[in-house]
Parts: sequence; C-alpha cells; structure tokens
Amino acid sequence: MPFLPRACLLLALLALSTPAWAQFSAFGGGSLVPAAGDGGDAVVQGDGLAVYDTTQPGLYASATTNVPEAVLQVDSVRIDGLFHSWGGDLQATLVDPVGTEHLLFVRPGYLNTSSSGTAGNFTGGTYTIVETGGATLPTSSDHVDIPPGTYDQTFTTGGTTWTSGQNGIFNTPLSTIAGPAGVWELRIYDWASGDSGSFTGWTLNGNGYVEDPGMGYCFGDGSGVACPCGGNGAPGGGCLTTSGTGATLVGTGDGVVGNDTFVLSVTGGPPDKTGIFFQGEVQVANPVGDGILCAVSQKRYPVNILDSNGETSRTGFSAFANPGDTKNYQYWFRDPQNPCGGEFNFSNGWVLTWN
Repeated sequence: MPFLPRACLLLALLALSTPAWAQFSAFGGGSLVPAAGDGGDAVVQGDGLAVYDTTQPGLYASATTNVPEAVLQVDSVRIDGLFHSWGGDLQATLVDPVGTEHLLFVRPGYLNTSSSGTAGNFTGGTYTIVETGGATLPTSSDHVDIPPGTYDQTFTTGGTTWTSGQNGIFNTPLSTIAGPAGVWELRIYDWASGDSGSFTGWTLNGNGYVEDPGMGYCFGDGSGVACPCGGNGAPGGGCLTTSGTGATLVGTGDGVVGNDTFVLSVTGGPPDKTGIFFQGEVQVANPVGDGILCAVSQKRYPVNILDSNGETSRTGFSAFANPGDTKNYQYWFRDPQNPCGGEFNFSNGWVLTWN
C-alpha cells in the first residue's frame, strides 16, 4: 500500500473536533431505609465526651442510576420522598462506577456530647444536596423536623467531623467528584435501631462529556480535491468505487480514552475486498490510486475485510491515543475493477480529538 511522504500539502482549512460537555440529569428509583441499623451510637469516654463510633451499619438503602457519559463533576444529588423518623440516624453517600464512596451528609446533630443526633424527621419531601449555597442541616439534637429543601453537603455531624477515608467513605466536594460512564449509586445508612424510613427516587445532576465522535473531512464527492478520472462518489464519502458509490467512513461513540466506545464504520465499499484502517496526525488531500489520501499513516491496524454488502467496522482505537490528541483516520481497500485503473481506493477521512 503506497503512502505519500510527510512533505505533502496540508489542507489549509479544516474544522477539527473539540471535546464537548453538557449538563445531565440521571434518574434512579427509590428504596426502603433499613429499620434496624447496627452501627451503634457514640462511645462515652472517661472524660464524659463521646467519640464517633466507626462500626458502620451492615445494612443500607441502595438505588442506582446509569449515566451514559463520563462525568466531569457533580452539581447536586436530589432525594425525593425522603422520610425517616429521627434524622440523626442517617448517613448518605454517592458511589461512582469505580466503587469510590463520597460523603453527602452524616448524622445531622450527632454531637460529641450526645449519642443520638437530631430527633427531628426527614418528612417525606424532596431534599437536594449541593456543595454550597443551600441551608445547613441540623447541628443540634433537638426534636425539630428537617423541612424539605436544598442543603449543603457536609462532612460534620455538628460536633464530630467524619475522617475522610474512614470505612472507605471520602470527604470529596461535589464539584470534584468525577468518574466514568456507568452505574452510580446512592446509599443511605441507618446508624441506629428503632426508626425506619424510605425514599421514592433520586436524581444525579452534573456535567459530563457528550458523545463527540469527531467529524468527516477530505471528501471524494467533488466538494474538494478532484478524484482520479473525475470519479466522484456519493456526498460525504470517498471517490467512486466499483460498487457505484463512494466508501463512506463514519465514527460513533464518545471519543473518551479508556471507554473504548469509539467505532469506525465503512459503508459503500466493493463487496468482499481486503482493506485496513490507518491512523495519522498529518492531514493531506492527495489523489492516489483511485481515491484521495487524507492522512499520512503512522499506525496501521489489522486487516478488515469488507463484507458482501461492502461494509466493515473496528473498535480499539483509544489504545493508541491520549486525552487531547487529535488523530486522523481513513480506510484503504482493494478495488481492482475500478475503471481508473489504480486498483486501490480510500474512504473519506475522519478526525477526532480524544477526551
């Protein structure tokens, strides 16, 4: 397979793909909060002060949601229909798909001179946890109910601060919580027996990468550099093939390194012919064989044979890219019956900036 040297003319104007992000809201179901937590209460020391009991409850409420894109940051966690008598029993956490657990709040009003926390109830409304800008959860062990509303994330009970990493739960500010696409989980622990509760659903709000699979360029459809023999293909594809159209290369997926969801697919090629995908960093637009070479090859992938419909696809490209890299892709294939006589052809090019 011939390729031109690096000295080939670069395209003067080329729109490059850029990383994209957008706000998301992922909804999850509800759960019962176990009626008899087994985490115990404070342990009173000889000086009369209580210290935080580190024996975590073995039971907890759990509800999950699937986030289809990689999460850049979390804005808020909304808990709908949260009811629990004796709100000071509860600890809420957010678990990312990797399994890291992040603290949302812990036993409001649990003082270092008290073993109970606030005796007020979560009353069954919507409670939203934000990093800043909300109200403060109770810091005393009184009997005043906790009204629905927006509350600040907190790592303190009012008298004792949660030690980050204790029991595998970390004091991570919401805006710095990030993680891959996948299943995110809300957990609510009940640290003391005698009271029960539930919630009806929850929502994870934040910013994430949207699918940004790149864009096509270097077309053999008459919109740019002329094809050999004037054999223009279909709009958005490569030069004319013996199948009567141009081979069209399209990328799909999120373009996030490590997710391996990025797929390159070819349609409109000649049936049952041998071909390969290749990758390069230098863009060109040069008639070669029966088509237009769009990138100087730096990485060639194993053979991908076009099927009886003239189609093929491949994954695994993220293994050869780092976040921020811009890579150019193309598909080369045998086309021996092409009237131009070059015996091989190309699809259009595809460019992607990896996230």
